Formats: sequence, structure tokens, C-alpha cells
Amino acid sequence: MDAEVPVAEGDRRFLLVRSGGSSYALPTTQVRHVVRGLACYPVPGGRPYLLGLAQFAGEPLAVLDLHSLAEGTAPQSHHRTTVILGRGAQDSWTAVGLAVTEALRVLTLVPAALTGQHGELVIGSVEFEGQEIKVVDTAVFFEENRPMEGSSNA
Repeated sequence: MDAEVPVAEGDRRFLLVRSGGSSYALPTTQVRHVVRGLACYPVPGGRPYLLGLAQFAGEPLAVLDLHSLAEGTAPQSHHRTTVILGRGAQDSWTAVGLAVTEALRVLTLVPAALTGQHGELVIGSVEFEGQEIKVVDTAVFFEENRPMEGSSNA
């Protein structure tokens, strides 16, 4: 499951996932769990990318459609995997789930070519084994007072 690309200073490890026909790289520093078949219950009046709420480790978890959020498209109905991202702070832990079609492997990428700005969901793309991989800045899910409106194009 682990693939290595030539390592240079500033390289980072990413979880490669597929969603909506696109490939995305999520920084492993914020990936806490990968769960298959997590039951998700719709939230009436929620944003289109909010698939609903799930229960994980006894706590409610918002589950977002990664492709819908990144591309501004309708949610996908064929999610089989939820990537749970988390960030800890002293006595608390904040988590969000990203619904994807599949989690593929962990790889190391060079982020130097990324062109996105701080606060954008998709901060650029890299080519790996002949495919475009969109690099996601998962920190945007944990920034306070940031409206979730998708990528910079949304």
C-alpha cells in the first residue's frame, strides 16, 4: 500500500483516495481512521456536500462528500469509504469525515509545485503514475470562522 516517489526536502506523506472519478491526496498528518461502510444519516436543510451525520467512537461525526465539496458538483451516491480527519487541541478533539469511493495507498509527494493559497481546499495538483492527483489542504476543515463553500472556484 505504500508507494515512494523520489524524496526531497519538504516532501510530505499523503493518503491517495478516489472520489467522483478524481484522485485526491490527503495529508496523513490529519488522517485518523479509514472506515468502510459507515452509516450516515441525512440532515434536512444541510448543504449539498453534507451527506449527513454518522456516529464514530460514540460521538457525532459530520460526513462531507469530498468530490462535491472540491468540485462544486452534486454529491456522489456510491461512497464506500469514509476518511476520518482529526485535529487535537489540549483537552478536545475535532473530527470530520470525508466520503470517498476508495482509499488507495499512502505516498510521498513534493508539495513545491502546489499553487493554491492558504484557505483553499484544493491547493494544486501533481502528476503521479500518469494521473492527476488533486492535493487537498485538510486544515481548512479545522479553521475557525471559515465558511465551507468548496474550493477556490466555488
